[in-house]
Amino acid sequence: MERLDHIVINTRDRTDQAVTFFENMGFIVTPRGYHTLGSINNTIVFKTDYLELLGYPGDKPPEKYSELTQIPVGLMSTVVKIDDADNVRSILTKRGLLPRPVASFSRPLDLGDGKSADVSFRVTRLEPDTVPGSWVYYCQHLTPELVWRPEWQEHANGCVAMTRLVINVSDLQAAAQMYMRALDVTRFDNTEATCCIIYLPNFEITLTSNTDKRLGMYKLVFGTHSLDRVAVVLAQGGIGYWEEGGRIIVDSMPHIGCVLEFESIALS
Repeated sequence: MERLDHIVINTRDRTDQAVTFFENMGFIVTPRGYHTLGSINNTIVFKTDYLELLGYPGDKPPEKYSELTQIPVGLMSTVVKIDDADNVRSILTKRGLLPRPVASFSRPLDLGDGKSADVSFRVTRLEPDTVPGSWVYYCQHLTPELVWRPEWQEHANGCVAMTRLVINVSDLQAAAQMYMRALDVTRFDNTEATCCIIYLPNFEITLTSNTDKRLGMYKLVFGTHSLDRVAVVLAQGGIGYWEEGGRIIVDSMPHIGCVLEFESIALS
């Protein structure tokens, strides 16, 4: 329970607009998926993780996934990569948490040439308000080869991973304790009175207590091999941005309800 699997942005009934926005930023967005739960999604796949744009058809909010209509548009969930959903649910229960029963679901994938396959998962979730600021899921992939396909990983903006998530909470220390229970944390730094960092392999969760910002997940950072490349692609796509502190910050809040940044990471 230590590795990031994916991050979810709730797009509600605006998934098409979100897809266009990310494509204009130079990302390859996968074809539309239709879950057995009634939700729809598109993904942006990196080397070991991915971003999920999750929503529903405009006239058909999913009865089995009512949270999508209740949670605002924007960053919604942190999803952890696991090998055995039943075992993880048992571990979480022993830690005093109350995960939901393990659920199995899938979505069909068009492989071309008249062929298709089902992308399948087994998932357990904590209740939405258990961990302050983020709804935490645990995902066991039964068909990972259908998710991490090489043709979806070479993005025009050079991005290869998500590197950092920033979450604003009302009680920093209480929130940090809940994240320590919900995740197997590699390292924890209490950097200052209003900020701490939770380290997972190749990913960081920064918790802040900032009265000037709304509560919850509000910023996601992507790692790229070239900020110059990002700037060119954003300009070509007509995406507003500015540079600050060696980062590129996108004018994304009006489009998807959260802040997006790009930072440079070393080639590997």
